[in-house]
Amino acid sequence: MDIYLDIFKQNKIKYDWKTLYVGFKLDLIKYSDIVNYAVEFLTKHPENSDQNIIQLAWGGNEIDYENLLVDILKDSHINDFNLDADLWQLEKRKWRFGILAYLKMKYQDDFEELLNKITEVYADFNYPEDMDTFINYLEPKDGFNPSQYPKEDNVIRLINLFNYFMKQEQAYLQNDDNI
Repeated sequence: MDIYLDIFKQNKIKYDWKTLYVGFKLDLIKYSDIVNYAVEFLTKHPENSDQNIIQLAWGGNEIDYENLLVDILKDSHINDFNLDADLWQLEKRKWRFGILAYLKMKYQDDFEELLNKITEVYADFNYPEDMDTFINYLEPKDGFNPSQYPKEDNVIRLINLFNYFMKQEQAYLQNDDNI
């Protein structure tokens, strides 16, 4: 699945080279987004002469995007490239939000399919507890009994919980204090 960086712009979530690296490692980003970000970066920082960024701005199939991103990050004193390290958790969270925002738009007219796609993201991101309340196959922990309500009511309830989560997550990711 290719998620465009525009999803971050639309949701006013800051992103940088670390975000691009995680998106690359998770196979979520298009090369063209990396190239466009490099061009945008050089436009905003015309004094910058980092050859790695310049190479990325040129783009092309023969470029080793991963090594160039790693070199850029090493220049920023980042040396731990294990995505399970604490350093990368915020960036992974941004991508999870981006994927969920994309799915929310794509399946806005099919809530049941949206809930099914959300469960895939839940699995892909190693079953984060903060998503438990709106995963359709999990038993509610708040005393709610789905068997007492029609299926449509249960779906709407899960979508409402999902929308609440998305608002909270967006607010968290927009807060500069978390970064």
